[in-house]
Amino acid sequence: MSHSKPTELTVHPRDVRGLFAEPQFDPFLDNPDALLSVAQVPLLADVTPHLGEMKLRILLPSEDVTPQTKTAIERALTRFCSRKIREARVQLIAWRRSAISAMVYSLIFFAISLALSAAVLRASFIPETLRTLASESLIIAGWVIMWQPMDTLLQGWLPIRAEERTFRAIASMRTTVEAAPEGGRV
Repeated sequence: MSHSKPTELTVHPRDVRGLFAEPQFDPFLDNPDALLSVAQVPLLADVTPHLGEMKLRILLPSEDVTPQTKTAIERALTRFCSRKIREARVQLIAWRRSAISAMVYSLIFFAISLALSAAVLRASFIPETLRTLASESLIIAGWVIMWQPMDTLLQGWLPIRAEERTFRAIASMRTTVEAAPEGGRV
């Protein structure tokens, strides 16, 4: 069974300014899953890999559509995506600083746990069974402390890069702006 790739993404903002706002959930909408803003696009995991090949269709209330609307929206979309890309880069820099700092502290703790483990093994006044148990526990504690910082360092950047790629793709989408059909409630 093959799934066809989506070719169009339709956004139904309540007004032209709402096109970029993060909408709140409205249980009174006929279609609560409708896309009301470009800001919601990164949440569509099944669509985001195909954004570069898709067309962005924006359905505005008819009173918001003028001959200049498409040009204004294209410029605003470019500015919006550029800002989101810059925010992702700043977030990546902050993440990198935090991840490296956490990794350094965890390596220090791991080194201390290894040193203590070796010291415990050499402590002849402690029974051998307890020495082995304490030594192994210290090694395990060192690894456990390193686990989260290592995971963050290796994989923490992936969602940030994915968001950056998503907004690059949105910026490159062909855009159409249309008046929503009268009575065409979302």
